[in-house]
Amino acid sequence: MALGRTLTLARKGAGAGFDLVCITEQRSLEINNEEIDITKPNCMDPGSKLTLALMYGTQSIRFTGQGAFVSNATMKLVSTDAINQVIHDYQVTVPGVGTFEGDMLISMTFSGDKTNELQADIRCAMTGDIVFVAAA
Repeated sequence: MALGRTLTLARKGAGAGFDLVCITEQRSLEINNEEIDITKPNCMDPGSKLTLALMYGTQSIRFTGQGAFVSNATMKLVSTDAINQVIHDYQVTVPGVGTFEGDMLISMTFSGDKTNELQADIRCAMTGDIVFVAAA
């Protein structure tokens, strides 16, 4: 059984590896495949029933995470990527599925109230070529 907290986001570090981004509560990865309608009427019987025909269009891969903000070196770099609109190499690992790696655009929302911890919501959109390595 894979734990949800093992769905991770990591930022490319100074060396060859990736540094985990600390997300304390919820995380998700969405693979959205656009559907393009390629339905054509039967030219020999134009009044006949149409049957839907689809093909894939643009694919988007987005990651979201929410929870208490952890002020460590990696989170400060992620925040800086968002503030300065820096496109950087990130990696998302989905247990039992595989790893997605590529450039990401980062957006963040910080929130809090007078008695609880500072919260951070992170939204990431992958752009360009994405490398997928299936889980073994």
